[in-house]
Amino acid sequence: MQTLCIDILQCLDTSVSGMSQDFIKKEPLDSLASPVRYKAILAIEHLSKLKPSLTLEDNRELLDQCFKSLFPLPPLEKTKEEGETAKDALHIQSLYVGSVEALGKLMKTLLEEEPTADWFQEMFETQETFNQFGSVIGLIAPYSCDSLATSRQWVVDCISCLLCIQGQSMNLGSAVEELRCLREALTAPDPEALFQTSSKMARVISEYFPTEQATDFIHSTLDVMLSPSPTCATAAGLWMKIILEECGDAMLDQVPDIMNKIYSCMPTIQEGSLKQFLVEAVCSLAHHHVEAVISSLLTKRLPMDSYTTELWRSLGGDPLLATQVLQVLKDKIKTPTSQEGRITSETEIDRDLAAAEPLSATCAIFEVVSALQSSKAVQELLPELFPVLLQQISRTLGQEMPLPRISSRGEYRKHLQHTKDKPCRLSIQALEAVLSRAGNERLGRALREQRTWSLLENPKTHHEGVCLLVSVLLRAELITPEILQSLLPWVNSPTENLRVTSTAFLAQLMSDPMLREKKFLKSVLSILEERSQDRNSIVRQMAVRGLGNLVYGAPEKVKKHKKFLLDILIGALHDIFSSEVIGESMKALAKVLKELKEKDIGSSFKDLTQQIRTYFDDEDDALRSMAFVLFGILAQLTKRKWKTYFADQVKQSWVTLLLHLQDPNPEVSVECRATFHLCFPFLGLKRLQRAINEHLGGTAELKPEELQVDICRHLAKENAELLEKLYQTTITYFYSSWEEIRAVAANLAGIILEHTDRQRMEWLDLEHLLMSLQVLQKDPSPTVQLVATEIISDICSGRVIGE
Repeated sequence: MQTLCIDILQCLDTSVSGMSQDFIKKEPLDSLASPVRYKAILAIEHLSKLKPSLTLEDNRELLDQCFKSLFPLPPLEKTKEEGETAKDALHIQSLYVGSVEALGKLMKTLLEEEPTADWFQEMFETQETFNQFGSVIGLIAPYSCDSLATSRQWVVDCISCLLCIQGQSMNLGSAVEELRCLREALTAPDPEALFQTSSKMARVISEYFPTEQATDFIHSTLDVMLSPSPTCATAAGLWMKIILEECGDAMLDQVPDIMNKIYSCMPTIQEGSLKQFLVEAVCSLAHHHVEAVISSLLTKRLPMDSYTTELWRSLGGDPLLATQVLQVLKDKIKTPTSQEGRITSETEIDRDLAAAEPLSATCAIFEVVSALQSSKAVQELLPELFPVLLQQISRTLGQEMPLPRISSRGEYRKHLQHTKDKPCRLSIQALEAVLSRAGNERLGRALREQRTWSLLENPKTHHEGVCLLVSVLLRAELITPEILQSLLPWVNSPTENLRVTSTAFLAQLMSDPMLREKKFLKSVLSILEERSQDRNSIVRQMAVRGLGNLVYGAPEKVKKHKKFLLDILIGALHDIFSSEVIGESMKALAKVLKELKEKDIGSSFKDLTQQIRTYFDDEDDALRSMAFVLFGILAQLTKRKWKTYFADQVKQSWVTLLLHLQDPNPEVSVECRATFHLCFPFLGLKRLQRAINEHLGGTAELKPEELQVDICRHLAKENAELLEKLYQTTITYFYSSWEEIRAVAANLAGIILEHTDRQRMEWLDLEHLLMSLQVLQKDPSPTVQLVATEIISDICSGRVIGE
């Protein structure tokens, strides 16, 4: 025992004697003001009090205290946190080396020379080896690459002793002998040779490593990676890497703690090769427990910091992990959130906040895909990734970033001030990255040039963005039946955004032959029929668009489904809540009617014609324009069965058409001109037809006033009854809400008066006309005032209505 104590004190002599008395006495031993300094001093005190003249039994209490204080000793970065001086920190660090040598001698002697010291072995097992084997190994093993050869060899002795105690109930086989051989190899001065030897030691230990202590081991090795000794820091990284590789399978329960420790060290371990150990450690864990690693990373706050980003990209850069990681992330997004489909007093408050985990998984997909070494994984997973990411875009549409974890709403608002990220934009970035890797540059360029992404992100234009997206992907042949199958359930989702997205998707898909070829057409038609009655107007609009697109996807099926199509589309013309639905229905009818003949329309003809006419004077330019287009199509369709009926509709509408030749919107005027030309023959005015053809049949610029003069002159001579109807209808437009139409109507009334005589206008109530014109003289529009004043002047001077 005397020799043993002398050896132990000699091992500590360098470390202890280097410390100034001022350092040791700076704090009383019972002071807690500096825990780091206190632990260091306490360890020295206990080790220096061993009494060589006493037996092991007599030294039992001191040895017990020695072990309790010796491990775990304070790591170097902790000494810095506590404000130790650089000199003091180095003294404390040197204590590690001396302690390792002292512990090695102590354990070697006790185990080899005094095997009857059962109390010591029991004390070590209960206090150290069983609960702290991982910590102790993680702490001392890296010093197998210390600059001092004697320290390196004492580390082996110490580890051998620990292994004997840890593995006393196991068959250690040749493990101890292997370590003894490696002890000799640690005399080599070459650092690379030392790293190889130390790595071999790690592999020997890994066979007997208590995996339930993995977290303690990782904590210790990460602490040593902050060592001022670059070789010891590197060795710590090697030991961590090897133990995780060899024993990782049994560490599932400890993954969150290990991941958190690694993540917390990333800001402080910045040296390139050491930082790589951290990245490799995460990848190694992921090879064993990919879902646990992903779950841990998904708990990090959004927007991602550079360390989280680096770890995700490391997973994407590992070819063996990439596909598996993407699959797990896909499932994290796919699982519906607890809020979806439920609107209660609790959830209504947070409906404008994106669900945290699906959004984190979406951002992770972006990072993983960006780091992929090849596009194969994305191409293979596209049928699964595309619908999931489109679903996430739909879900996050219009939402704000989720609340930071363990945070108040006040802190959340403060957090919002520091980020411009929007959940939908982040979701779109992920989909854009996936499509870029799965497709080619031309695909990406087409999506950008058509502003697809900005349309998708805006709740008001999202449906148009979906249609553009599908259109581009169809041309690239990236839409598969599997993708379609994934989207079909969304049409019945309680979430309106998902119904909008899926119905828009199907609407555009209807223009492609794939539905017919893959035998999806019947089921999709049924879905669109149901969605045409949806409570959401955009869903109804997209359903109607889809039915119209049947003309492109399966033109030969239009006649087969003619009644089905006409019933829904004509019904949509009566939508009192959405002009967009009406306009979409008109566009769809224009496509469908061009594929049909008069006999195909059947009894729907009357309702269709009458409903179209109601939009001739609509304030919505688009509705007026499409109404004129549709009326012109009906004029072309009408041959026999409905000729008389349609002629009567034309007689009731032709004045409106005549006035809208000067529609306030030039584009509407063009459409009205074409329809007027198509409809005029139904009036039976054959002599006037030539003049109409001259005015409207050519490509010359339209001169509506000249046409009006020719018509009035002709009617005054040959059809006073029709002229009367023209006049009576014109007068009603004096009260139109559009000043341009009021001016046109007043002007036309003047033309009628100018080209007829009193004898042929017995039906004219001149007094009422003058009163109406006098009202127009007070019109807000100067143009209307001027026209009214001129007509009154002409009437009073006798230049019109010859006496």
